[in-house]
Amino acid sequence: MKEILLVGVALNYFGALKLLFSALAAVPGSSNLPQEYLQFKLFTAGTAAVFGSLYLYLYFHPLFAIPFLAFGAALKTWAFLLSLYLYLRHRLSRGAFLEFGVSNGLVALLFWYYIASIA
Repeated sequence: MKEILLVGVALNYFGALKLLFSALAAVPGSSNLPQEYLQFKLFTAGTAAVFGSLYLYLYFHPLFAIPFLAFGAALKTWAFLLSLYLYLRHRLSRGAFLEFGVSNGLVALLFWYYIASIA
């Protein structure tokens, strides 16, 4: 059951690396991008890595899972709902919706299931 946490670890680390490399690749030609955009992408990459590390910690210390995982599940649910809204309003591509929104939605379901099974 706690292997569900490893799915969260993998998703968050993948997202962190993708954001980090895309932000670093944009730096040389960033004259047309606002500085805040690059700062936001790098901050988001770090946040994703921190959450991935938290899920890894919870994998090894599952007694602490409920309060932290509830927060993570809520955040992933929000990521899905926000992506769904933007996709339905034609403000997010299908690929971005599938990669970010649906993947976070599936992990949210797994996290909620994990919480319900140990609560």
